[in-house]
Amino acid sequence: MVAASRMFRSLLLAAALAPALPAVPAFAGEDAAVRARATMGAVDLLSIARAGSSLPANDGSSILYRVSQADWKKNHAVTELWSVDTASGKPRRMLADGGTDAAWSPDGRTIAFVDRRDEDKASQIYLLPADGGEARKLTTLRTAPADLVWSGDGKSIYFLANLPDGKELAARKKERDDMVAFESPGARRALWKADLATGKAEKIVSGDFEVRGFDISADGGVLLYRRATSRLLDDQAASELWVRVNGDKGNGADRRLTDNDYQEMGARLAPDGRSALFRANARDGHYGTFNANLFVVDLATGKIRELADGPPWAIEEALWSADSRSIYFTAQEGVRTGLYAVPAAGGRWRKLAGGDSVISSIALSRDGRMLTYTERSALQPEEVLRLDPRSPRPVRVTHLNDGIAERYRLPRQEAIHWTAPDGQALEGLVTYPLDYVPGHAYPMIVQSHGGPRSADQFNVFAYGRFLPLLAARGVLVLSVNYRGGTGYGDTFLQGMNAGYFRHADKDVLSGVDELVRRGMADPDRLGMMGWSAGGHMTARLETVTDRFKAAVVGAGAVDWPSMYLGSDTRWQRKEWFVTPPYGTTARRDLYQDYSPLAAVDKVTTPTLILAGAQDERVPSAQSVMYYRALSALGVDTALYLAPREPHNFRELRHRLFQINVQMDWFSARVFGGTYEAEKAPASGKGEDAAETDAAFTGAPAE
Repeated sequence: MVAASRMFRSLLLAAALAPALPAVPAFAGEDAAVRARATMGAVDLLSIARAGSSLPANDGSSILYRVSQADWKKNHAVTELWSVDTASGKPRRMLADGGTDAAWSPDGRTIAFVDRRDEDKASQIYLLPADGGEARKLTTLRTAPADLVWSGDGKSIYFLANLPDGKELAARKKERDDMVAFESPGARRALWKADLATGKAEKIVSGDFEVRGFDISADGGVLLYRRATSRLLDDQAASELWVRVNGDKGNGADRRLTDNDYQEMGARLAPDGRSALFRANARDGHYGTFNANLFVVDLATGKIRELADGPPWAIEEALWSADSRSIYFTAQEGVRTGLYAVPAAGGRWRKLAGGDSVISSIALSRDGRMLTYTERSALQPEEVLRLDPRSPRPVRVTHLNDGIAERYRLPRQEAIHWTAPDGQALEGLVTYPLDYVPGHAYPMIVQSHGGPRSADQFNVFAYGRFLPLLAARGVLVLSVNYRGGTGYGDTFLQGMNAGYFRHADKDVLSGVDELVRRGMADPDRLGMMGWSAGGHMTARLETVTDRFKAAVVGAGAVDWPSMYLGSDTRWQRKEWFVTPPYGTTARRDLYQDYSPLAAVDKVTTPTLILAGAQDERVPSAQSVMYYRALSALGVDTALYLAPREPHNFRELRHRLFQINVQMDWFSARVFGGTYEAEKAPASGKGEDAAETDAAFTGAPAE
């Protein structure tokens, strides 16, 4: 296994999940120095530098990591590639724009990364000396590479890339004669190998299928890869693991290793080449509504064992120890995610790190003595840490936001617990307003998480939540981990089966009732918001209660039959509604009962709607339908569709507009007072970028 050479992805997509920042208690009676600190605004929030995925060199002497920062001139987040010397702790920027992948050479002298430069027709693999200098281009590929892995001998680099178009199709595309069947396979993704001496690339695994992931042993003798019929999300459950054993151990023929109805996620070879691990939503050999758990498969026999069974967690990442005897993994447990170890043969698991925090992006040096990861909490920003898993004592590697708590007044966040009326134990997060006074009732915004197979976790500074701005306006924020989410056991996760809102909306309302009962929330000043599944939730709630003074529905589904067939995935939705929405046996009652559009005539809550115009996950037609229905019924409403944007916004000015328009909406209807929208920083050319680049096209409607 090539653990130390394992690539790590760019944070451009992950930048939407902003890390938490150091929180300081902000209660009445705090000293004047604390009250004199600035409050954080929207631009401040969007401009925070964020630590990203890390990767130690094989011997742990250096660590690569990424830093994501806002570039207002480019109007998107850019990533820089940095390295830090482990002994001195001295960091050094390696690339101002860190490309999309990076991997250490086995000897630690060279860094491979992917970038598109100058006259490149497609992204290429570049090589950069670890001690500094100019990068040189290795490959001349027709399609972009990804998932770089060095061979153990350092003579080649394995990667995934699409097969180039054939001459006939390429000629057609050049003439824009490019009509193809909807969801046809198109270009197949194959496994390649580039020679370090010549730069020449050759196909290693290809065919009438998609290679969706791979791992290779350090000696090159064992290749593990996952094969799927297509790249469509709904076809991933039908993917399987294949293995190729070369040399003395085998004849080099590809052999199917698994045959089941679930997806093997994050498959990794054991260093001894005898077994592989993966994660799956499965039990007793079959897919189901289960939290992701950890499995080990024997390469010789194909026998699969389930590990770490029992705790109500959801396994998120996993990797082998250097000696193949243990597996390190992250496990989501409600509002927290910790780092653990379990014997590969099965047995007692132990905790390596974690607390009121979220750990992610784990990586291990090949010698097994250094494990790196990122961690965020309500007390610190997301930073890179390292530890020796044999005697875990975490050491912080990055210090991107040291002193931020001295510059800004930041809100306090804590977990709360209560019991729903039907007896279900529930957990959520409360973010307090600045100058909070116990016993005083505050205006409250309810924020519902997406997924819904996920959970709200410690994170004060996700840009989409804009918690520092709400806290500065004296607003209490509640996030409820409702049934149907992960990290609370399988029965909790199955709470949406055969009825999406069978429990979930009632769980959220029970949280509101609890904070009102405690005297923390003012029942006459309530608002609600959410994105994706949180948008579904918000739309649902305003059909069953009129207690909220304002709502924001972000990229939410309001009509389940059209959502089922219009989205780019139907995975798990059949479980919620028992059948598809079509045909004579369809459970149309479930689709009807849980579609907000079917009960839209009950809505009186002023509703702001936001979505990406190019969203395939929750098509923007859902938002348009809801807006038109509310408008026809005379409900106070507005719709904004962000041009060019997918399910989550990428452009900085769209994100800024997203914060501004929601703060204005709630200020006018829940908090009281007015909100002054922030402008984007100057572009660097002397003009005000906010005036030269309108965030949205058209009026606040369609």
